[in-house]
Amino acid sequence: MQFKSTALMALVTLTTASPITKRTTDTVTDSWPVSGFSVGCSPAACVYKFAVTRAAGPYNPGFNTTCEGNDYTSDWQSCGDSSVSAKIVPKTSPFWEVDVMHTYDTVNKEGWAQALANATVEDTVSNFIVTIYQTESVE
Repeated sequence: MQFKSTALMALVTLTTASPITKRTTDTVTDSWPVSGFSVGCSPAACVYKFAVTRAAGPYNPGFNTTCEGNDYTSDWQSCGDSSVSAKIVPKTSPFWEVDVMHTYDTVNKEGWAQALANATVEDTVSNFIVTIYQTESVE
């Protein structure tokens, strides 16, 4: 009887120690390339311009647009593609936080989703990646 209990316990240990496969995410749509970033300042405000793209994924449409605006207001400013907005936030000179927001219909068209991406870059860098840090949706 002792042998059966030991064998049963060994079998239970083997089944509970099986590896678990983790689900991976689609990182292709989580990183958005920015190109042509430029910022120039006057005493009144700083103005910016850049192009940004996002690959289409199974749950989001893609985009390829140009954004331009200023830091006079802290509000989001619409880009060429109306589903994309941007803003810049000054950091310790010469760095800027570049924020991009993508708002779009959900797959079943019964709600909306929003993805926020950002990066902190030096004002002399023209090409970089903004990465999603928050997503939300309403159905």
